[in-house]
Amino acid sequence: MDFFMKMISSPLARLGLGFYFLLALSNSWASTELRETEIATHPCARMSAKALDQRAAPYQAAIQKYASQYQVSEAIIKAVIAIESCYNQQAESPKGAQGLMQLIPETAERFGVADSMDSHQNIKGGTRYLAWLWKRFDGDLTKVLAAYNAGEGRVEQYKGIPPYRETQDYVRNVMLVHNKLSGTGETTKDMVMTQNSTVFFQPAGISTTLAPVTVRRASFTQTAPAPRRVVAVFESPFKLTRPTKPGRAGLMANKARAPQLYKR
Repeated sequence: MDFFMKMISSPLARLGLGFYFLLALSNSWASTELRETEIATHPCARMSAKALDQRAAPYQAAIQKYASQYQVSEAIIKAVIAIESCYNQQAESPKGAQGLMQLIPETAERFGVADSMDSHQNIKGGTRYLAWLWKRFDGDLTKVLAAYNAGEGRVEQYKGIPPYRETQDYVRNVMLVHNKLSGTGETTKDMVMTQNSTVFFQPAGISTTLAPVTVRRASFTQTAPAPRRVVAVFESPFKLTRPTKPGRAGLMANKARAPQLYKR
């Protein structure tokens, strides 16, 4: 026992115990559930349901009208508006998307919107587009949202949410707002981890084609550059100070190597 206590009191042993407790602590942190505010990357996704409803209040009549007309959930429309423009009616992106639901000119024309800055027209066009996507992707909400952000062609190309950070963040943030407004209240237990470590909600009845990621042990790779072989090149210490005339190189070189042989 005395030997054991002596070993424990040594600096090396204390260092080993320190690593052990640090590892145990890190594992306990890893098992702690994240709060919604820690995984939301959009300012409006961090707002409470009450604050979001207050922002939606000026447009509630139009949202209700077109949600009923095109059979789209009000919570989905509100969530898309929250992440697209945060309820800024005059929002305009560098790519030309305009209004509450950030319609690009092609989409606006496609769904009969003459003025994207008009809130009623914008909500009508955006809701029609969501309804169209809903039918195209058989009610898969994650695909619908991904297509709204990246285009339906990209979703079909990748057979699910495209591997774009912007689109994956977009889907996650819209789902966070949707869950708050619809009162479903999914926790992080209902989330799945995609292959690039992006978190998504997976409510009941909504499927996603992205397979869960496999967690692997961390590995260390050598970051220092590999040593280079040094090649030594022998150079004679006897160098001619100036070039010689043709035919004289042999004589001058010999004088340089053995000057004592050429003394007068």
